[in-house]
Amino acid sequence: MHKFFCNYNPLTQKYELMSGMRNNIFRSNTIIQEENNLITQIKNDIQQLYENIVFLKESEEDEGRLNLLDETELLISNLYYSLFESPLELVEGKKEGNKEKCKLLINNLLQKINIPEYNRLCNLIKNNLEQL
Repeated sequence: MHKFFCNYNPLTQKYELMSGMRNNIFRSNTIIQEENNLITQIKNDIQQLYENIVFLKESEEDEGRLNLLDETELLISNLYYSLFESPLELVEGKKEGNKEKCKLLINNLLQKINIPEYNRLCNLIKNNLEQL
């Protein structure tokens, strides 16, 4: 797993995940417990986003939308693997995918991650979801 730091952003009044390259000083206002919670939340949000996309794919019949969902699924897998160096858990069972929940999850990720290369992936996923 990469080395990340959790910093408090006074503008948003929330904790954000940041890379060690942008801020080499481990600030005293960073709380270790909050960092652990933030990483767990990011992991869970990406996993839920992936599951929703898989369920949306199962119910989709339009070829163009299926290709867009495939691309989105690949972007989500890349985001997860880049952050945590492990693959996503496979989805079991059948459920109904929810596009609105996907948008909410990706917006949460954009707020929690403050690393440009990962934000770019999140924005690509968000754009794909808006095209659906």
